[in-house]
Amino acid sequence: MKSFGRFVVVTLVAAVAAAGCSSGQPTNNPSVASSATTSGATASASGHPSASASTSAPELVEFSTDGAGPYQLGLTLTALKAKPGLDEITTGGVCPNNTFARGVGVWHDVRLSFRQDGKLYLLVNRSDAIPTPSGAWLGTTLTDLKRIYAGLTTQELTRGTSSAFLVQTLSGGGILFDLDPAKKVLSMAAADAFYLRSTFNSGAEYC
Repeated sequence: MKSFGRFVVVTLVAAVAAAGCSSGQPTNNPSVASSATTSGATASASGHPSASASTSAPELVEFSTDGAGPYQLGLTLTALKAKPGLDEITTGGVCPNNTFARGVGVWHDVRLSFRQDGKLYLLVNRSDAIPTPSGAWLGTTLTDLKRIYAGLTTQELTRGTSSAFLVQTLSGGGILFDLDPAKKVLSMAAADAFYLRSTFNSGAEYC
């Protein structure tokens, strides 16, 4: 009888011990916990990139004192050749040490000028599809330019029969609006404002 009772006690202890091991292992096993956490993080991370991609803003098609789209003042010829690309690249001419090019795609009517050090220093916009951020287009009148840029430093420039309207930002950047005889925007150039003003007034090439 005593042997039978001892057998029952041993059996019960073994069963309880086995149950304790099987129920506690998942929560106490670091590899399992880590796997669960990693799995959750992966699932969460995999959801975020697609959400970000779907809400990313499209590139603005506009011409500013900093440049045009990916063609920003100060970037190099080498970098812009690689991305987004350049078209009709030539060196020399009226500015022997400079290189000239066009943008690609929607920027094809934006002319780019690079100095000998390879940096972009001047952009000229001759596209009627690319406005400034403030809403000036090719064809905009001088009267409207004065209204649009009333809050900035501006100056009317005249040299012989040529005229222009210069807009300058606090950082020193500028846009020079070249005007036709009817006082409408013929083209617009972005560069350092002092450089734009002095070059226009002197009648020199933008080298």
